[in-house]
Amino acid sequence: MSNETTTRDPFGGFYLKLAEAQHEYEQEQHIDPASMTEEERQNKIKEILDFLHKSRKKAKEDDSAPVEPIVPEEEPETAGATPQPTKRYMTDLIGDDYKNWHGIVVFDAGTNSGKTYFILKVLLPWAHEQHKRILFLCNRDALRNQIEDDVCRLGCVERSNWVYKDDLGAEVLETDSQNKYEHTIRVETYQGLETFLQNAPDAAKTYLRTFDYIVSDEYHYMVTDASFNDHVDVSYEAIKELWSTRTCVFMSATARPFFDYWERQGLIPEGQHYCLPMDYQFVSSVKFFYNGDDELDIIRRVKEGEKILVFVETIAKLRKLRDTLKAEGIEDVVCLCSKYRPEAREFDKLDNVLNDATLLHQVTLTTSTLYNGVDIKDPTLKYIVSELWNPIANAQILGRKRPLSAEDICVADFQHYSKERLENEVKRLEKYQLAPARAYQKWFDDKKAWKAYLHQPETQSALKESHTVVLDPWEGEYCWRKRANLQAIVERDFLRQMLAQGYQTELLKEIDESLLAKVESLEPPLLLEYLDAHLNEERYYEDWQKIFFEMGHIYNKADGHAEKSLPSYTCARQWLQHYGYDLHRKRGTSGELRDRMIWWVTKQ
Repeated sequence: MSNETTTRDPFGGFYLKLAEAQHEYEQEQHIDPASMTEEERQNKIKEILDFLHKSRKKAKEDDSAPVEPIVPEEEPETAGATPQPTKRYMTDLIGDDYKNWHGIVVFDAGTNSGKTYFILKVLLPWAHEQHKRILFLCNRDALRNQIEDDVCRLGCVERSNWVYKDDLGAEVLETDSQNKYEHTIRVETYQGLETFLQNAPDAAKTYLRTFDYIVSDEYHYMVTDASFNDHVDVSYEAIKELWSTRTCVFMSATARPFFDYWERQGLIPEGQHYCLPMDYQFVSSVKFFYNGDDELDIIRRVKEGEKILVFVETIAKLRKLRDTLKAEGIEDVVCLCSKYRPEAREFDKLDNVLNDATLLHQVTLTTSTLYNGVDIKDPTLKYIVSELWNPIANAQILGRKRPLSAEDICVADFQHYSKERLENEVKRLEKYQLAPARAYQKWFDDKKAWKAYLHQPETQSALKESHTVVLDPWEGEYCWRKRANLQAIVERDFLRQMLAQGYQTELLKEIDESLLAKVESLEPPLLLEYLDAHLNEERYYEDWQKIFFEMGHIYNKADGHAEKSLPSYTCARQWLQHYGYDLHRKRGTSGELRDRMIWWVTKQ
């Protein structure tokens, strides 16, 4: 334990605590497809494929997929608008290693590092030559569709044949197109695989064993989606069963904590952990805002021709921010949340937010739904704002922007979390996630003890909020979701490290240490410039109220009326004191201000 705490890894030795849980997993079982006849094998594969296609939630033609191919025809060094000859890609790092891979392979690399390029341009042709098969798993329908399109494009083979036509009495040359990779690679979503495993587990596992390579793209899905996806454990366990007999490639820009755990447990064969850090040169500066007023001021400062992308924490905040901006006359605003949430119908759809990797509106407000599986290639995106504290989520958020040139830069604005708020997040995780998981592990097999736990006063309220222990509607019993439990542990240890070392520093270190040198102070509100030019200037109080309201957007937040009201003395003073100013008042004694309330501003 002491050795681990001296390393860069902020998680200390918590992975060791997970070892026992990992050992509780079922022993790996393997059925050799070679025991089947070729006819049986082909029939089984056809049956499985038919079932799998039916399990897809949405037809491909109904999905919104990027227009541009993920894998360009040219080499990655020349594929972008601005060549970067010094940049390294996965193809450079791997070389010919892939020909000898077996077991777990890790691609710990940022966006635009050539992970998918390597799979489709290097591994796929070689697998085709060697008569091997690849299963490519991804986390979004649109991404699946785009990769399928890339496979069809890269594997397209035109064949010409002379065909005799009776009506012509002669042979004519006919040309048709075929995909040479049709039987070499399959592209599916994790969600589709999970549905398949639940509905036909034996067929699904047989299907998985027909592949020589399992490629898990965006592997962080296995943990980050566990808080709202009840079935992540299903796909994880199925892939885990193949580790010792197949080559399993795990790719992510933000899954280092989980890759490091495998490394410590000796699960990754030597030489099969490839790491390329994310390139954040496109981030011109990093700033922290402290409250909702600061966040609104950031949005108000966006100039014509510029765009801003804001990630909010809750649906309630999404509504509030939208309504506030529109009440102030900022109309070019769109809101997006997950299409699977019941609230989705009151917000905008993805195709009204993003088209051809370009944002369609000046202000885009979204929940975390947009931080995964979406690329934004838009030079007018100049500000990315996040209310989220989790470094993995924020790394994904920054990774949505794909710069097209050295001049394609943006500002990253993160919300600051106070010590008290971090402590509350830890308490929330302990109460609703970790405590139920520990209770399950301790008492579930003892029906009497488990029943006693369920009847404790706070248990039912905790279980209503829990993602780690949930009620299975089919079985009618509670079940322990191990991936969600791991997510909670990771989040708790992030928070503890932030409390010990400082939130802002640890957040940026976990995303990328290069960002620490880019921290700048947040621009003060425009009102402050006006105040500096009019300090100690005595005015009738209503005149100052109007200035505070119009220039500083200070209003009486306690007013229950639909229209915002002018700020009270106390309200305005609290706002000014936050920025180092003070507000004074008295009753006038002479001139026009005689017997009238006077306000003036000083600088502390």
